[in-house]
Amino acid sequence: MIERALILDGYTDEPAGLGVPPYIGTYPRYAYGVLDKYDVKVDYITIDKFREIRGDFNLDKYDAIICICGFHTPGKYLNANPATLKEFVSILYKYGGLKILGGPSATKYGSSMIGGKIEDESKYKAFFDVVAEGDLEAVLNDLLREKSIEKVDFNRYRTYEELREYAIRGAKVVKKHPNYPYIIAEIETYRGCSRALTGGCSFCTEPRRFGLPTFRDEKDIIDEIKALYNEGIKYFRIGRQPCMFSYKSIDSEKEEVPKPNVEAIEKLFKGIRNVSNPKVLHIDNANPAVIARHEDESRKVAKILVKYCTSGNVAAFGVESFDEKVIKANNLLTTPEDVLKAVEILNEIGGKRGETGLPYLLPGINLLFGLKGERKETFTINFEYLKEIYDRGFMIRRINIRQVVPFFGTEITLKDIKKAEKRKKLFLWFKEKVREEIDNKMLKRVVPRGTILKDVFVEVKEREDLYFGRQFGTYPILVGIVDKNLKIGEFVDVEIVDYGRRSITGRVIKP
Repeated sequence: MIERALILDGYTDEPAGLGVPPYIGTYPRYAYGVLDKYDVKVDYITIDKFREIRGDFNLDKYDAIICICGFHTPGKYLNANPATLKEFVSILYKYGGLKILGGPSATKYGSSMIGGKIEDESKYKAFFDVVAEGDLEAVLNDLLREKSIEKVDFNRYRTYEELREYAIRGAKVVKKHPNYPYIIAEIETYRGCSRALTGGCSFCTEPRRFGLPTFRDEKDIIDEIKALYNEGIKYFRIGRQPCMFSYKSIDSEKEEVPKPNVEAIEKLFKGIRNVSNPKVLHIDNANPAVIARHEDESRKVAKILVKYCTSGNVAAFGVESFDEKVIKANNLLTTPEDVLKAVEILNEIGGKRGETGLPYLLPGINLLFGLKGERKETFTINFEYLKEIYDRGFMIRRINIRQVVPFFGTEITLKDIKKAEKRKKLFLWFKEKVREEIDNKMLKRVVPRGTILKDVFVEVKEREDLYFGRQFGTYPILVGIVDKNLKIGEFVDVEIVDYGRRSITGRVIKP
């Protein structure tokens, strides 16, 4: 049925998984693994690369084209332009082969990005022959096995037992990425959330889509990283989960704030180090309530992350709001006291500066506006807690401020969004105040003047004497580099000489 296929990667961005360059997400890797299992000849191309060569690209040589895209979280990207379903339709409207859609846009929980905002493009889904509402890799497997669309359940989810083979086989696709070998592999650890016990946060799709946590075995994760490392990948983020500290946590199906499983986390990261020597090994999300309420175990986990991971690591805290009325109205669970305690713990254990020039492990804070119960006082409360964190001498790697987006199945409605629109000026005022009065000072604390940042990757030339680059890793700092003789795609060491609100300026340290 399918002898030759193309994976067209339009990128994905979810609360627990990133697939926008320099990241390569799980969707294209798993899909490639399934196709490889059935001996299908597979090509892979990113949407940005496809746009460059579209006129010379022959789509008709493929029996099937697999389009991947979709977002649960809107973001801004330095050097990538995500695809929309509308764009995919315009690309494939004359194509006569099998059209398959995967990623968040294929599900009822995800949408596409248009002009930096998430838009509902569900009307375009009917254009595709196969829309993987469940897991793309499970649907592909069944399609190739049954050789008939009619016999396939598009809503099927895979198990972690069957995923093992796809993940390992799929490692081979990385060499087809236009940025290879300078890409970060997002690694899945588990799906679901213990907060599903009470419905989860009002805005979040994770507990609604996947329910309680299902964990991947340590060996499967380690073997996938070994396969990727053997293919030349040296940058990894152990993500695709709502809380790294809760991996294989004790009583995860009984407690909303489960106790960390220190042994399992050490087994995982020690095992990764036994099969690879990564240049970057980072994590993503962490629940501050877990860290604060299970302090002894969380301290041990933080020490494990400092020991085995590379510096510049960030544990992104889904704080969302410090306003207790908003916390209660949206079932957020985490209290301001939890956040302050968790910030203190990570600063104490991870605040030492490492070989990259950055501290080993710092918290990040996500704030979300437009939630139920929000009022004028919410903005002041949020700012005062951020100021308290700064005044107490702590470091935060980054503060992410965004407005809530309503997704299928969540409690956030268009009515809530319209209410939030009335506070748009307040939102913009708050954002500006944080950027001016917190972010700039915090940058100076995290990266003092004279700090040497190692291996900054030059990505964009702004003008004749100004380039922008970043280190590889989770939530990298944007560095403006004043120089006339740099090349896009080279690594340089940079001494920090000045600061923007969220970026820094540096000069190249000559060898």
